[in-house]
This record gives sequence, structure tokens and C-alpha cells, in this order.
Amino acid sequence: MSANWDIDATQRFHARTKYRVWTGPSGEPDYVMGTPPAIEPPIWEEDWSILPRPYKVYPTLPPLALPADLLHTRMPALGTLARSGLDVGPNAPLPDRAALAQVARLSNGLLNRRHVGPITKRVVDFRTAGATGGFYHLELYFVCGDLPDLPAGVYHYATQDHSLRQLRAGDLRGVLVRASGGEASLAQAPIALVMTSTFWRNAFRYRARAYRHTFWDAGTALANVLSVAASLHLQASLVLGFADEAINALLGVDGEREATVAICSLAQGLTAPSPPAHVLPIAHPTEPLSLREVTFADITLMNAASRLGSGDDPAAWRATPLRRTLPAAHGNVIPLEPRDIEDLPRAPIEEVILARRSVRHYDTDRPINFEQFSTVLDRSARPLAADFLAYDSPPVNDCYLIVNAVEGLSPGIYLHRAREGAIELLRTGDYRGDAAHLAVDQPYAADAHVNSYYLTELSPVLATYGNRGYRLAQLEAALYAGRLHLAAQAMGLGAVGSTSLDDEVVEFFSPRTADASYMFVTVFGARRQRS
Repeated sequence: MSANWDIDATQRFHARTKYRVWTGPSGEPDYVMGTPPAIEPPIWEEDWSILPRPYKVYPTLPPLALPADLLHTRMPALGTLARSGLDVGPNAPLPDRAALAQVARLSNGLLNRRHVGPITKRVVDFRTAGATGGFYHLELYFVCGDLPDLPAGVYHYATQDHSLRQLRAGDLRGVLVRASGGEASLAQAPIALVMTSTFWRNAFRYRARAYRHTFWDAGTALANVLSVAASLHLQASLVLGFADEAINALLGVDGEREATVAICSLAQGLTAPSPPAHVLPIAHPTEPLSLREVTFADITLMNAASRLGSGDDPAAWRATPLRRTLPAAHGNVIPLEPRDIEDLPRAPIEEVILARRSVRHYDTDRPINFEQFSTVLDRSARPLAADFLAYDSPPVNDCYLIVNAVEGLSPGIYLHRAREGAIELLRTGDYRGDAAHLAVDQPYAADAHVNSYYLTELSPVLATYGNRGYRLAQLEAALYAGRLHLAAQAMGLGAVGSTSLDDEVVEFFSPRTADASYMFVTVFGARRQRS
């Protein structure tokens, strides 16, 4: 039996990376990570002299310039969020370098906005997709066939100068097809986007919980990828079923310090060639990440336990996806009233992404209207194409809502029944104080008009997908939350992702969540105008 199915590894990791309030011998409450008595401070940041550099740099590889100007698309951003990734016809044009540049820039490019920490003087160059704490750790690679203006090869996207570095020449898409067990979307995709994480970049602050953040931030970035692809009329499908070692070797990454976390096929219509019998190793030099790196053993163990190895069959892994059914409603079910398509704001996705901010200041003097609320929920939760889900089945996460201020809704707790286009009232009450406490006592959760919590029952997910299911659950929650953030921005609202006290979240939404685990939270609402 593969280590991927020793699902106790997930339960141990999840317990060891929970946030909680702990009262120690002094009697003073404190935030800790873990399960008593095995607890530790949740934040590392012990030696600022080894702060990791935010970019991966290949000093010996020449840059291949990408178009600096973004393409101006016509599809409204809220229209892109309604697309599944399978909506484009088979005669769509082959993507070119400009299309690749658009996807890269709007999912992991620079936002041309900077912050300097007042005490540490740490410089954060914000990117087009958010990352936990501004500790950006994701890298993008593209495996391409011959495009109209780019030869076939394996390329790294350099965020710092918006360019490509060629790591391998030639059409090696067949390696992806073989490593994924013949995944159909990859077999015809001219471009495959491969996303990796360099764990130390985020673990510098967040210790082992950075492995959760790997998939939170990947889901956030992939929400951008899918929306941008839709705006360019490119089919797109997510792939999580692949033999990790083969993909890591293709990219020339070690699989431990930096590892592949997701693949996304882009466009269709160019058959991948048969893969070579052997792929020679590559080891292009890169600039040091930091003067010294700290390894957090729980990340290493969880990453190894959730791999698909050479003895695993990715095709079998995804052959019988989990098909969930929501339990019958017990409370009042309220149909959502999203805005008609002709009345949606017209801003395209590139404008929305460039304008997106993490909003922590909300106007508590006025509610948002039910139409805004409905449209944000509706567009965030549309089905999407992925190898790990049946298209006609609900996602593995359920979205629970703390509603503080929405016109026509009683403040209280609701369940978003996305496939029914409705919300179910679970209980009424003023829960602003609870919202703040659950979000590690951050007041913006109380001020926000809505808190959207994503929880999943891990037992059936792990029974279906093994430890790989933990990656899946975390990434899916963040992807839907990322789409919610984009939808809120497009509707003139603001949003921000947060973190929470794991077990207290489950208890708060119980009894419906008694068997569930906390995955992710995003809050949204009307911005407060600063004086």
C-alpha cells in the first residue's frame, strides 16, 4: 500500500497545525499552534538575516521577453467566473506568447505596488494574486508545444522581470500525459501551466502551517488563472492526479524544498507527442534562497505522505471521484437573486485583478443589498473542470456564512446550497463578536458584512483520494474563496482572506459541522471610505 493511503498522516498534520487559544500556567491566554500538550508559537520569524528572497532567479539563463502590455479582453469579469473551463468550442485559436504572458502576469506577476514594514523594513512587492502574509512562495512553469511565436519547451516564468527562462527545449508535453496517467485535458493542451511551491518562503513566518498555505495560495492564484483563461476563450482544466517525482524531475526541482502542487491545462487542439523513454536530469544554477534555511519536519512528512509515487496510478486515483449529496434542509431555504447578466458590471478580469486589494476596513453603517450578496455567492461557486471532481457533483467543501449586514436577511448563520441557488438559514443572531474571535480576534471579521467559511468532512475525502485529498480540500476551498474575492471586487465590494481557530470554527457551526474540518475563510462587504 502506498504511503498516500496512510491517512493517519493527514490527521496528525492537521492536528499539529491547528490554531487555538491556550491558557498557560501564567493564566494569560495566548495563541498557539498544535494540540495540547504538543503546542508551539504559531509564528517563526526568529532570524531576519535569513529572510528568504521572494523570487527564483536563474542567473545563467537568458530572458525571453514577454509582452509588457496586457491584452484588453471584452468579457466582463463576472462572466469569466461563470465559465467552467469547458465552454470554449474546439476551433478556438492556438494561444500565443501574449496569451501566455496574460495568464502569467495576472496570476503571479507584479502588481507594481510596494509595502515597506515599519519595524523590520521588509519590502513586499505585491503580486496579482494574494499570498498569506505577503510571503509569496509560488512559481509558475509552462510546458508548451510549438506556439505561433514561441518554440516548444519547458519554461520558468520570472516574476521579477516578467519574462521566461527556457529550462528544456523540445515538446515534452507527453511527459505530463504519462505522469498523469493519460489525463485527457493534458493530451490535447498546447500549454500546461505547472505550479510549484518553495515551502521555506512561507514557513519563515508560519512554520509547518505553511503547507496549508501552499494550497490556499495556489487556489487563490488558480482562481485568477481560470478567469483569465476564460477571458481569452481558452479551455482550462485543473489536474491534481500526477506522479510527483516525474513532474518535479521535468522541471528540475527537488520535490522537497520546492515541489509541484498543481497543473492546469490551457487550450485544446494540439496533440502531445509520445514522451521520450528517459528524461535527462537538469540542474540549472539558481541564486541562493537565503543564507540558511530551516526545515520544518511536518511539511516534509506531509508532502511525502500526499505524493503519488511511481507505484501509483493517477488514472485509478481519479477514476471514481467523490460524489457528495447535501443533506436535506432543516431551516428556511431562501433563493438567491443574482443580477441578470445584462446588468452585470462590465469591467474585464484584467481590470478587476489589477484593482483587487485585501480590504480590512468595512462600512458598518450600511448593509450590502441582497442582489450584491447573491451575485457574489452565485459567481464564486459555479462548477469548474478538474480531474478530481465529477462536474455534476457538489464540491468537497461546504460554505457556511456569518451574515452581519445584508438587506432583507436576518443576521445569523447560513449554509450556501450552491447547486440549488439558495441559502439555508441555520440560526439567527448577532454574531459579530464571534466572527472576530474565530478569525483570531481580528476586528475586520466583525465589521465585514459576510464571513464565508469553507469546511469539509475529511473522512470521505481521504477514503476516496488518500492523503492527496488533503491537498485537494485545501486548494478547492481557497479556489472558491478566490473567485468570491474576484466577484466581490467586480461588484464594487471588498474582501480579504483570513485564518481561524480551527476547532472553535467547527464548534461554532455545529451540529451541522460536527464531522467537518476547517479549511479556509474569506470575508467581504462594502468598503469603508477612509477620511
